[in-house]
Amino acid sequence: MKRHHPALFAVATSLAVWAASPATAATLNVGLSEDTDTLDPDQGRTFGGRQMFAALCDKLFDLDETAGIVGQLVTDWTVSDDGLTITLKLRPDVMFHDGTPFNAEAVKFNIERSLTLEESARKGDIRAIESVDAVDELTAQLNLSEPFAPLLAQLADRAGMMVSPTAVAAVDTNTFANAPVCAGPFKFKERVVQDHVTVEAFADYWDKDNIHFDEIVYRPMSDATVRLNNLLSGQLDIIEGVSTSDLERLKDEPKISLADITGLGHVHIQFNVAGKNEVVANEKIRQAIDAAIDRNIVNQVVYGGNFVAGNQPVAPTSPFYAKSHPVVAGDAEKAKALVAESGIDSPSFTMIVNNEPAFVRAGQVIQSMLADVGIEVTLQTVDGPTALSIMQSDQFEAALSTWSGRADPDANAYTYLGCEGGQNFGKYCNEKTEAALSQAAKVSDVAERNALYTEAADQWMVDLPVIYVYHHKRFFGLDPNLDGFTPIPDGIMRVKGMTSAE
Repeated sequence: MKRHHPALFAVATSLAVWAASPATAATLNVGLSEDTDTLDPDQGRTFGGRQMFAALCDKLFDLDETAGIVGQLVTDWTVSDDGLTITLKLRPDVMFHDGTPFNAEAVKFNIERSLTLEESARKGDIRAIESVDAVDELTAQLNLSEPFAPLLAQLADRAGMMVSPTAVAAVDTNTFANAPVCAGPFKFKERVVQDHVTVEAFADYWDKDNIHFDEIVYRPMSDATVRLNNLLSGQLDIIEGVSTSDLERLKDEPKISLADITGLGHVHIQFNVAGKNEVVANEKIRQAIDAAIDRNIVNQVVYGGNFVAGNQPVAPTSPFYAKSHPVVAGDAEKAKALVAESGIDSPSFTMIVNNEPAFVRAGQVIQSMLADVGIEVTLQTVDGPTALSIMQSDQFEAALSTWSGRADPDANAYTYLGCEGGQNFGKYCNEKTEAALSQAAKVSDVAERNALYTEAADQWMVDLPVIYVYHHKRFFGLDPNLDGFTPIPDGIMRVKGMTSAE
C-alpha cells in the first residue's frame, strides 16, 4: 500500500514513536496493542500472536462476521449421531510454506502435536479428541471420547491452525516458535522482539487472488495514542484498540475511518489461589474484592460507558449467562465486613496490569475502590508477553488481564475455571465447578447448557478464583484508502479481501 510522507512526532516525552521510510505500494502496516509471545500456534497465549497468526496460519475452520463457524481448510464436515465422530473433508491443492502438501496426515500430526507437546497450550481446547484417522488423502476423522460441543469453535482458532510436519521435525521446538511454517496467505520473514514482525505473501497460497499486499509489517505499540498518531501521520494503515476517549473527536477526522464490533472476550482479575500469598488465597478477601468493585463505574470512568459491565465469562446478553447472578453495584460496607471475617489485618497484594494506558487506568480505579475498604493493592505494570511469562512461572499474586474470547462459551469459561484450563494460572480446581463445566461441553441444547453454566456459577462465584469486570467492544482505525476490511467478533484483523485504493 502506498504510504504518505514519513514523519517524526512526539505525543509526550515518555512515549515511544516509530518513524520509518515510506513503505512500498504493496506493504500493509498494522498497529497492535501488544507483541506476540511466540509464533507457534500450539504455544501461543497472546492476542498479539493471534493477530499475526491470521496472516500466517490458515485454520481448519474460521468465524464469519456473526461469529458463525465456516470452513477454511475444511470444505465440508459431518458429525455422527452420537457426537463421537467428526469427519472432515479437506481443501485440495493446499501447500505449506515449505512446499509440502497439506493433507489428512498433516491434520493428524497437528492435532496429536497439540495434545502431546509438553509446551502446548491447546490441550484443554481439544481435550475430547481421543485419536485422529487419516481416512484418505483429503479426509480426516476425529474420534472423540465424549460429545464436545465447543470443538469446531476451538478449531476455528489456534487449535485448528495447521503447521508443516516436515518443518516441525527439522528443528527444535524453540527454533520453530521463532520461524513458523504454516499454510496461510503470508509466510514468515523476520521478527524483532517488541518492534515488528514482517510476513511476506506466499506465492502458492490456495486463495492468492484475494490477497492484495506483498507484505505485512505488524508493529506492537502498547499506547493507544501512539498507535493513533502513527495512523494519522501515515505510518500505519490499520490499528486495533482505538481508545474510547478518542471516538468522538475522530468521527469527523478525514484521515481515518472507524469500524467496530462487539467482542467475545472479557477482562478479569485472576488470583493465584494455590500460591504463597495468604491474602489472595483467602476466599473472604476475594469475596470482599468482588463486592468492592463497581463494574459500571469502571466502565464509565475508563471507557466512557462504551464497554459492557460484566461478572461472568460471557456478557449479560449471552444465552449462556447465569441470570441468577446479575451484575450489582459495588457495596463497600459488605466488602469491609468480609475483610473483617477474613481474619487478615491490613490485607495487601500485588496485581500485574498490562501497561496499555487505558488498562492501567482500569487498574487504578479498582485499586482506589479496594483502598476504600481497607485492601492495599500495588500495581505492577508490564507488557503483555511479560505478564504472561510471570503468570506462567507462578510468580504472581493477582493479575488484571484480558481474554479476547471465543465463539463457544466453553472456551471463555473452562479456560480459566476448569482444572485443566489453558489459562488457569492460579490452579483453581473445584469438583462441582469442573463437573458442571465438563457436562456443559457435552450438550448442544442452549437451555440445558445454560442450566449447567448456572450450576457452575453457583460454585465458582463463591470461590471467586477469577473476578470478571467487563467485556470489550472493539474499535479499529483505518486509513480511508483501505477497503475491504470486515470486523469479526473475535477482534482478529483478517487481511484477505483487503485492498488499497491508492
